[in-house]
Amino acid sequence: MVYENKIFVFDDIISLEEQNKIKNILLSDNFNWYFAADITSSEVVKQNQRPGFKHSFLLNKKINSDHYNLILPIVNESCKKINFKFKKIIRAKSFLQLPLNLNNNYNLDSPHIDTFEKHLVILYYVLDSDGDTVIFDNKYGQTNEQIKFEDLNEIKRITPKQGRVVVFDGHYFHSAYQPKSNIRCVINCNIV
Repeated sequence: MVYENKIFVFDDIISLEEQNKIKNILLSDNFNWYFAADITSSEVVKQNQRPGFKHSFLLNKKINSDHYNLILPIVNESCKKINFKFKKIIRAKSFLQLPLNLNNNYNLDSPHIDTFEKHLVILYYVLDSDGDTVIFDNKYGQTNEQIKFEDLNEIKRITPKQGRVVVFDGHYFHSAYQPKSNIRCVINCNIV
C-alpha cells in the first residue's frame, strides 16, 4: 500500500454545516448507541478495559445503519486530500466515551489495530474534547511475539477537534486517552 507509514491530519475536512449536522444527529436522543464493555477490545494487546458505546455503520461489510450516508463525505474528502482512490469501506463505526472516575492513574485505552486486513484508518472527531488519540511506532506484523504495552513508543498525538480527521496506515497500533472532562465521540472508518 502506497500510504504505509503515513499519518495525515486535516482540520475542517467537511463544511461546518456538515460537521454540525453529524454532531447533532450522533448526539441526539434518536441515535442508536449500543453498550460496549471494552471500547477497543484488542486481541493483540490486552491492558485496560474501558466501557463505552458504539454504533456500527457497517457490520460484516454490509450497511447496518440508516445514517450510513453521513460517513461518505468524510471518507471522500479525506481520500481526495491524500489523492487516494479507495475501493471500499470495510468497517465503519462510531464510538462514544464518557468521562470515567478511574481508580488508576493510567488513562490510556488498550493499544490496538482495527482489523488485520491491510487498510487505512480515517478517524473523524465529532466534537471538541479531551481524550487525545495516540499512534505508536509499532505495527502489526513486525514481530511474531505479542506486543507488550510498555514496548510501544508514541510517534503522534492528536487532540479531538470538531471537523478534524486523522488518516493513517491501519497497521499502526493506536489508542486514545480516556476523556476526563467531556464526552469523546469519533467516527472510525477503515478503507482499502
